[in-house]
Amino acid sequence: MMNVRSTLVRLACVIIPGAVLAACGGDGAVGPGGGSRPNSPPPPTGPPPPPPIGATLSLQPGEVRVLTDVASIRRFAILGASDAREYQIIVMSTAETGDGSTPIRFRAVGGASANRVPDRGSGLAPSRAESGLRGRSPLQGLSLEDRMKLRPDHLALRAQMLDELRYVGGRPSQRTLGGGMGAVRASRTQNRIAVPNVNDTVRIKSAITPGGGLSCNGNTPIDGVVKTVGDNFVIVEDPAAAGFFTEQDYVELDAEVDDFVAPVTHSYFGMPADLDGNERTIAFFTRQVNRMSEEGSGGIIIGFFTELDLWDPVDCPSSNEAEIVWLIAPDPDGEHGPRVSTGFVKEIARGLIAHEFQHLLNAQQRVTLGTAGSGEETFWVNEGLSHIAEEVSGLNRIAMGVRANFGFDDIATGTVERAAFDDFQSGNFWNVGQYLESTTEINPLSGGGFSIRGFGYFFLRWLGDRYGPASPPGILPGSGEDALFRELSRGGSQHLSGIANVLQAINTVSGESPTWADVLSEYFVAQAVDDAAVSGLPAEVQFSTWNLPKLWEEMRTASISGLSSGYPLASRIIQMGSNVSSTNDFDLLSSTAKYFTLRSEGSHPRMVMETMHQQTSGNVPNGAAARIIVIRTK
Repeated sequence: MMNVRSTLVRLACVIIPGAVLAACGGDGAVGPGGGSRPNSPPPPTGPPPPPPIGATLSLQPGEVRVLTDVASIRRFAILGASDAREYQIIVMSTAETGDGSTPIRFRAVGGASANRVPDRGSGLAPSRAESGLRGRSPLQGLSLEDRMKLRPDHLALRAQMLDELRYVGGRPSQRTLGGGMGAVRASRTQNRIAVPNVNDTVRIKSAITPGGGLSCNGNTPIDGVVKTVGDNFVIVEDPAAAGFFTEQDYVELDAEVDDFVAPVTHSYFGMPADLDGNERTIAFFTRQVNRMSEEGSGGIIIGFFTELDLWDPVDCPSSNEAEIVWLIAPDPDGEHGPRVSTGFVKEIARGLIAHEFQHLLNAQQRVTLGTAGSGEETFWVNEGLSHIAEEVSGLNRIAMGVRANFGFDDIATGTVERAAFDDFQSGNFWNVGQYLESTTEINPLSGGGFSIRGFGYFFLRWLGDRYGPASPPGILPGSGEDALFRELSRGGSQHLSGIANVLQAINTVSGESPTWADVLSEYFVAQAVDDAAVSGLPAEVQFSTWNLPKLWEEMRTASISGLSSGYPLASRIIQMGSNVSSTNDFDLLSSTAKYFTLRSEGSHPRMVMETMHQQTSGNVPNGAAARIIVIRTK
């Protein structure tokens, strides 16, 4: 772990007589004993003098300093130099509450001249324009960006589901697996579903309501037709969607999810509880999902898992008491909702199954196999884990592992490999781009959306690289990180969620006990300096599965739809110079960071940085739990 305590700068100046004041960055005349000169006129009125410089930094390439004390955050300096230099400055909050927001002013001033030239900035990555998709159906041939925008964040649907379970009360069904926590097998249902055969009809109850929500009293029966029976999945088709997928389409999909998705997701997130006794999870393609969205709405629900299916049917009549992931079905004419092409469903199916399967496994580790009751993980961790499920399923599909520092060219080496990238990885990186372009505009601890999905996935990928044990080996080559993700999935013995879950998982698998502030600091540095062309950077602030500069540059060169603009981290570039004064106002939300790049092409004077509250011009309030991190990258 990057030792933030050893790199912590606590250089708050103590004003004592003589030259020490000048060394601390203060200005003004002092008398021989340190007081004002005798018989001097009263000081002129005007704005108060700036506070003393709390820290003066002289860094070597690759060196990282973390400032946490009030004086250093308020005002610090970087010494001038005669050569070209570059620094990354991260102004961050480590607050753990989901609703914190602090208006911040960050100012960088060069030299001693009073005549400043305002720096308008350059290099700030623009946010993508959010364009509507009305009239863009059927859903086939869309760009990656357009396809991703069609996915809602499901936050409202999940909130409604949990509200419904709280309303009906009752109990989740219990069926546990042998050994330890699963030593007893028990279930209240009397209607076990035997392992079906192809072309069997199975009755599945739908909790979907006419308005697109979920209700324990929905209970609409659908007689689905079994299309495949694999070792881990049963694929079932709604008769209303028959005739669009061929038998061979279903056989190929079953082989994909059986051979590549199920093994890795089981290893990373735990085994299903098998409530229905068929030893398989049902992947149900049904137009009931299509009915949850409207044509031209700009977003459709393409699939989900509902915890209602894990509940005792006595308390929740629409429960199937079975492991089911619900998937959108082809509907080119829009008979039951938006027009959805067969090709679109084929493109998203295997990644979507991996994503929703993680949600199912996560809930079952807590609710069915555990003791959490209704114990869903927080949005950013739960969605992050589902995007990790997509990632590792895609790597497993092409026989690749983790911690290999991949670029795009390393994994898109042929037709099969490129298709796996498109289906499993590209959506993750699109979400990451949404997050990196607006790192202070979203609160990762509260709410939903693409940016928070991007934060969740990116943070957890770094966490696996950073804290996943190297041994014993896991299912993928390169690491035993599955142990870390299994611990995150169940939330430990107390079924924790969010930040508390992250910290307990780290402690369980590594024995380390970092604070959230320390973990977040390392992560924010990593996404700024991963594989930077400078020696000396701590290993803790690197991604090891992906080489971020190489990955995004090669995606740009390959003109990957939605991923062709280079690494998208938004960083305000400030050129260091004697006539520079750059003022930047922004809101610092809980657990977010704002990035600045200080750069000189040659010699530059001392630069003084000030961070303050926008309205009061005083110190950053304690509630922001602020830190400033400075890294020399050139």
